[in-house]
Amino acid sequence: MSNQPYILPNFIVVGANKGGTTSIYHYLKQHPQVYLSPIKEPHYFSTDIDVNQFKKEFAHNKLQDIEKYVNGEMEQEYHAAFVRDFNQYQKLFRKAGGFKAIGELSTSYLYSKNAAQEIHAVVPDCKIIICLRNPIERAYSHYRMNLWTGNSNQFDFYKALVEDYQHTPKVWGNAHLYTEIGMYYEQVKRYIDTFGREHVLIIFSEDLKKRTAEIIREVYAFIGVDDQFIPDTSTQYNEVYTPKYKNLTWFLNKTGIRPLMKKISPSFIKKAVIRTFYKSKADKGEMSKEAKQFLLDKLSDDVRQLGTLLNKDLSGWLK
Repeated sequence: MSNQPYILPNFIVVGANKGGTTSIYHYLKQHPQVYLSPIKEPHYFSTDIDVNQFKKEFAHNKLQDIEKYVNGEMEQEYHAAFVRDFNQYQKLFRKAGGFKAIGELSTSYLYSKNAAQEIHAVVPDCKIIICLRNPIERAYSHYRMNLWTGNSNQFDFYKALVEDYQHTPKVWGNAHLYTEIGMYYEQVKRYIDTFGREHVLIIFSEDLKKRTAEIIREVYAFIGVDDQFIPDTSTQYNEVYTPKYKNLTWFLNKTGIRPLMKKISPSFIKKAVIRTFYKSKADKGEMSKEAKQFLLDKLSDDVRQLGTLLNKDLSGWLK
């Protein structure tokens, strides 16, 4: 194992959850001048998030033996872990020598009240990327993801919104935070105030989807790598299916059967299961008027404040 000093990120994608960060991850990962943490979301700087309060169904797919992983070859990539030891965090980047841009993506950093200051204290010149999505669409996508993974057994979106809004404890990993994660104004303002506007790139998932090549060039230029590199953007990442048998999906996840099957089943079996137990990707269902009005009531003022902060017309989010 190398005795060279460890390297730390010079850019971090901080969120938002269900805002397009998975696509950004894959476009960044393809660039030969970019190194990304092998744990896509290490969540190290969100120190106000208490892993001891996580629900079992939220925690089950997070890497647990972090010490063993960071002291090994780190060849297998993991989606997420909640790294709490600085030495472990540093080791995630020990293979980053020679890369121009070194980074990680943790969706809790935008929601976390501590993360901006924590990042600045360790890497004050770090460049920050924020990808924002219409918060009403984001909430519905988040809910559909929970149905897809079996992390919710509330099959009415409006009821799910109300229950989650009233949920205690109102913390990451225990509540879903459908509404709160989409209250971007204070979250974005923390990063602008802490790092300065010139160190914060804000992109919108709608633009990422419609003008992918242009937005990715902007991201590459922002982090200081060759912006003429053209990544493969043909794949849509992190799309979800709506389960046909929602109670069964929830039961398989709750008992740990589904996560185990996901790990050990070959791809052709996974595809067969999807065809049998899930609707097509195009069948997303419709948000009820009741659910949309609930979100409009909670989020409209925040959207207007964000629009003023960013000097951008976001009225389309409220239609």
